[in-house]
Amino acid sequence: MKTTKQLQRKIMRRIYYIYGVRLLTHPLVAHVFILGLSMFIFARLVHVAAVYRNMMHVEIGELGGYVFRAFTHADIPTLLALGLIIFTILSLQWKVVMPKLHYTQTA
Repeated sequence: MKTTKQLQRKIMRRIYYIYGVRLLTHPLVAHVFILGLSMFIFARLVHVAAVYRNMMHVEIGELGGYVFRAFTHADIPTLLALGLIIFTILSLQWKVVMPKLHYTQTA
């Protein structure tokens, strides 16, 4: 026969397991993981400090042209990583933030 302490530990272990699974299946976890991975890939592909340093030498009025040339002369993996970052941020807003706003407005 199990003691009450053993039974309590078994019940709490199951509760912690369910709580962990719920946390890992939350949309925010997937978005943060994808965002972090794509930012890591982007940082490996682009030397961000060099881009910032070069941007400081551009006049304010020519900054738009500089950014446009940077995008048009970027390679495909860099553009894909940047697109994934932008898509993940926009998707995060629709998946996590918007349902909470909708819930608070209807309540």
